[in-house]
Amino acid sequence: MYKWIIVGGGIQGCTTAAYLLHFKKVSKEQLLIIDPFDEPIKKWKSVTNRIGMTYLRSPSVHHLDPDPYSLKKYAKNNDYAGPFLGYYGRPRLDMFNQYCEDLFKEEGVMDCWQQGVVTSIERGIEHWNVSVNEIGRLEAENVVLAVGVNDRPHYPDWTKTLMDQQAGRVQHVFEEPVNDNAKSYAVIGGGITSAHMAKTLALRTKAQVTLIKRHPFRLKDFDSDPGWLGPKYLNRFHKTKCYSKRRQQIREARNRGSITTGIRNDLRALEQEGKLEIITNEILNAKSESNKAAVIFSDGSSITTEQLVLATGAEACVPGGDWLMELASTCNLPCAPCGFPKLNQHLEWGNGLFAAGALAELEVGPAARNIAGARKAAERITSASGG
Repeated sequence: MYKWIIVGGGIQGCTTAAYLLHFKKVSKEQLLIIDPFDEPIKKWKSVTNRIGMTYLRSPSVHHLDPDPYSLKKYAKNNDYAGPFLGYYGRPRLDMFNQYCEDLFKEEGVMDCWQQGVVTSIERGIEHWNVSVNEIGRLEAENVVLAVGVNDRPHYPDWTKTLMDQQAGRVQHVFEEPVNDNAKSYAVIGGGITSAHMAKTLALRTKAQVTLIKRHPFRLKDFDSDPGWLGPKYLNRFHKTKCYSKRRQQIREARNRGSITTGIRNDLRALEQEGKLEIITNEILNAKSESNKAAVIFSDGSSITTEQLVLATGAEACVPGGDWLMELASTCNLPCAPCGFPKLNQHLEWGNGLFAAGALAELEVGPAARNIAGARKAAERITSASGG
């Protein structure tokens, strides 16, 4: 039997694992991380590489190690050129990823790795039974649910007609590398992911690149106000006992569809150079036309392109899917009206069952899904462990 099983090996799960190992709350032999991929944070690496991100949006103190200044020390010790960008010290992506790899080696995260897909979790007498495809049932005293929603990309309703006609004309950045052979691209989305993708295609290819968004650029330094990481806003949040009101606070606090001033300036420069066209309009429909995709806007105008690249985020859903809903039902675990878990201050949902990331946002707050939220969750879960 394992002392801890972590379901999910992305940023959230690996941060929790690193904390538990660092503070010696568990040995490598007693910890197991289960993830569909063959190495830690694989999805993070593939998506950020795909969209051409070079610097993170988060500041230098947000990473996976308990010491907030360890990334700065790492950059200095390894003599990185231009390791941080701007006032907030946004880390270089390649440096951040290498830092994570070295941290995982140091703490022994990879020694706890098990590639697989969890199909169910059931409560035993004094432990949890975790079923994994092609492996079977595993037992653990404690389980951390660190699953996200990036495996469920959002396809807007207007894409259905085109996908029925020519599915290959539509790609989502969460799912597969973008076709490099197209002569024209239309990137769909108004947030930081679409901005990076449009910039990368405009710089990397000689193709016609168009960025299509529904609203003017929303300029925000971060995806939520830094006040949500401390008592400035969280005190009021935790005093709110109504979970529907907490959900509303989260919605209002998130800077969805926003980008930084820096990348906005990059896009404007590419537009002035004629390498990028930026359209602000509502898409009504898309259909196949002369072996291209015709995008029709609500005002009657339209454009044609060879490749639609969706940067439209993930589905608005509870992570985990059916097996998590079955777990909540059979174990009578408390859920808010939105379907997300009601957790205690240690992010415990049931006896020895914890949550991190999106599943913990009704307790951690609007920053739960990002790197800072991963640190907050790891701190709380680690503090609940007696070692």
